[in-house]
Amino acid sequence: MSLHELELTVGDVVQIGEYTVTVIDLENGEVTFRIQEPISEEQTSDAPALPRPR
Repeated sequence: MSLHELELTVGDVVQIGEYTVTVIDLENGEVTFRIQEPISEEQTSDAPALPRPR
């Protein structure tokens, strides 16, 4: 395992493997993230093609 330190601000987006992680709040040294799970093949076959956020 490697340790990496990043300075992030609200709105920054990080791709971690198949997951998209967005910083949505910074308050009193605490960070709140929105984590978007990867889209499964089952979901993509039932839904129309949509652009994925970066």
